[in-house]
Amino acid sequence: MSPTGTVIGNSRIFMRAVAVLILAAALLFPGPAKASVVIEGAPPWLRERMERSAASVWAEIRQGGSASANDSLRLLSLVAERVFAGFDVADSFYRGEKAVLQLRPQEGTAPWKVEIFTPQLAFPVDGWFREDVSGLGEKIVSHLGHLPVDALSWADGSLKELIDTLCSPRLPGWSASLLVRLEKEGPILRVSFVPKPPFVLAVVPRVSSDTLPVMLRSDLNENILRTLSPVVGLPIEWVSVHRGKVEEMAAGSLRQTNIVGNTRSAVEVSFKAAQIAAADAFVDSPKYSVRAWVAAYAGSDTKYPEIGLHMGRKFLPVSGWDMELYGEWILSANDFSLESRWGIRWSPWKNILAGVERAFPGNVTWYRIWIEGGVRAPYLWWRISEDGDHHVGAGYRLNQRISLEIHYDGRDEDKVSIRALSDL
Repeated sequence: MSPTGTVIGNSRIFMRAVAVLILAAALLFPGPAKASVVIEGAPPWLRERMERSAASVWAEIRQGGSASANDSLRLLSLVAERVFAGFDVADSFYRGEKAVLQLRPQEGTAPWKVEIFTPQLAFPVDGWFREDVSGLGEKIVSHLGHLPVDALSWADGSLKELIDTLCSPRLPGWSASLLVRLEKEGPILRVSFVPKPPFVLAVVPRVSSDTLPVMLRSDLNENILRTLSPVVGLPIEWVSVHRGKVEEMAAGSLRQTNIVGNTRSAVEVSFKAAQIAAADAFVDSPKYSVRAWVAAYAGSDTKYPEIGLHMGRKFLPVSGWDMELYGEWILSANDFSLESRWGIRWSPWKNILAGVERAFPGNVTWYRIWIEGGVRAPYLWWRISEDGDHHVGAGYRLNQRISLEIHYDGRDEDKVSIRALSDL
């Protein structure tokens, strides 16, 4: 072999040895934020990482300063084909002060196919998930293109970041799991999903109503509990995104019950996703009102426990005020004496009712006003008879069933007492 051939051969061996060392440096050390190497022909989501790695190589090559500009570029191309497995360097040149590498996938690279596997979810939650992933496979394919399978040996982390970026806005609370399968027609990427904590562990339903008794609401609570069971065990973040659908699912189920249908009640549901999720439903009938209660007195020898029932039929007069024709029956526990009241009341303002009623026995007319405060709020009612007697109750509703009030009855010897009521 001539001396010239020996020098060229030694030069190639030296460049390959240097390429191996630089390859190791490129894999171990990240490149600068502003890369001095431009990569063309690679997917956009891979380009930044490739340019940072190539910049590390380029910095090592130029640090020595002994190789010429063309030799440095050839060495960069040699290392790039080893670092970026699956790609060939089609061309390399300078663009200003930057080195440019034009890459192309190696021959035989086939386009990708994507399979989206949805988790096993109960109806109708499974349909919500399918809506969320609709078109996701096509979007992932558009980013993969002809990515070489060999590139996954160094680009698997970037691929996972890409999939997470595409899935996160659609599926918050879910983590994508990837599996690559090689078929004759080309590579197939299978994307499946697993939920991420925290999860919805339980749903606590609370049904409130100004027109339905507590005994009827218990069935509605059970209805909500059954209806919302499919969201238990799912990520809180994802369920929160579908809050409107959860609320409509619960409200639709309540509307199908006989209680709501027969009373023609309007239903509103508010849902808040949490580990112990709250589902608050307000059921109100524009036609009927029913209330039953038991009451006990303290501080009076003339008052005995009693059972009460209120039933009313609402209607809307020309004036626009909500009006109600009602009957009330109060049974005393000591002698089973029964007092009945027949009246009409209307609501000139929200939470305020005014009316007039006829009480039996005695055939006495009473004028009456109610000021309602709701749950965990004070309230007031006041009756004045045509004979000038006053009957007043000022209290506080502790929850949906229990309330305590200061009771005044001007007809009794012990005019003031404490009354505890429990709605039935």
